[in-house]
Amino acid sequence: MSAFEGMEEMLQDFLMEAGDMLSDVDNKLVVLEKSPNDRELLNVIFRGFHTIKGGAGFLNATPLVELCHRTENLFDKLRNAELTLTPEIMDVILAATGIVRDMFGALAQARMPDPAEPEILNALDAVLSGETPVAPVAQQEAPKAEPVPAPASSAPASDENGPDWR
Repeated sequence: MSAFEGMEEMLQDFLMEAGDMLSDVDNKLVVLEKSPNDRELLNVIFRGFHTIKGGAGFLNATPLVELCHRTENLFDKLRNAELTLTPEIMDVILAATGIVRDMFGALAQARMPDPAEPEILNALDAVLSGETPVAPVAQQEAPKAEPVPAPASSAPASDENGPDWR
């Protein structure tokens, strides 16, 4: 059973329009990294998150609404010069945008998206409070390599080291 029983057409319209909008936001974010003080660009991105949030609200997709609301608020502060875009803030924005994209994937399967991870919500809240954000997404540690034994030497072991058991 679909989480959007009776709203299938509205869901499809939302996914099409909001998907296009999210693609546009993605493109604008690339430009924003090069022009972090471009007010018009900040306004366009703000409106994108605002519109996606509104459509998600009609669908009662609360996890998407909550994430977009925080991201929209961040862009409101950026466009009103209450915050200055830093690489750390940009990392939070990109992480949030990636999660929005993942949520669209759940919606495309007529499933309610899972809530965003607390780390990203906390990072957004930290930025909104004027704090330096902590990395929004836990960095995946590379698997620890097991120590590689030294290659067996072809030279005979000396007697003072004991027998060579290799």
